[in-house]
Amino acid sequence: MTNFDCSSGFIRAGEVALYYERYFSPKKNAPVLILLHGNGEDLHIFDNLIECLIPSYTLITMDTRHHGMSSKGTDPLSYELFAEDLFVLVNELAIGSFLVLGFSDGAITALEFALRHKERLSAMILVGVNISPTGLTFFTGIGLQVLSLLHKTRDLLTRKRRDATRFVELMLKQPDISCEQLSYLSVPALVVHGEHDMVKDSHSALIATSLPHARRVMIPGASHFVMKDRPQEFKHIILEFLQEVAAG
Repeated sequence: MTNFDCSSGFIRAGEVALYYERYFSPKKNAPVLILLHGNGEDLHIFDNLIECLIPSYTLITMDTRHHGMSSKGTDPLSYELFAEDLFVLVNELAIGSFLVLGFSDGAITALEFALRHKERLSAMILVGVNISPTGLTFFTGIGLQVLSLLHKTRDLLTRKRRDATRFVELMLKQPDISCEQLSYLSVPALVVHGEHDMVKDSHSALIATSLPHARRVMIPGASHFVMKDRPQEFKHIILEFLQEVAAG
């Protein structure tokens, strides 16, 4: 990856230290775009997007608590907690309004943040997002249930197994966001999903129609991991949306 003017550090959110990286755009007064990764990942999933976004945006990536270089803490994992961590981060970094691109769990976190602090968001890009576990495909749900059972019956006392169980249980039990709640979010939004996503097509459509100012793009041939499966198409889609937002 090309070298950029970048800084990194930790922000304290209660008992947890949140790791972040900030890439400074050469553009004067560039808007801030925050990138939020998914379950079991870290901020490096966005490395391939930095170069195409940095000319127009100052970028911030962060490791969700319990992921990457961020510490874990003892609080039960929830998307509401992740959203409040994001709130702490943007306040500590003195960021006013910003754009957000969230993938999977990161997209859920973005929605939870919007429900609490919508005045801080300029736009949302929601990739592979669901608002309820019922939005996951049948086979995804079955797979998670099997994983949960295996984690509970094999090596339960190991730290790695406990961590894996917490991640799976999070997806099986959360989020719990209603269409009515989405209807109050006037933030411009783009809902992106793959043709063979872990999230049902009908569920993605429901989210997009429930948000007052949203549109949906399905990427043919792609799985849940659209950024990896169709990188160039994905970049084109999000850049087009961001240009529309900038144009007003």
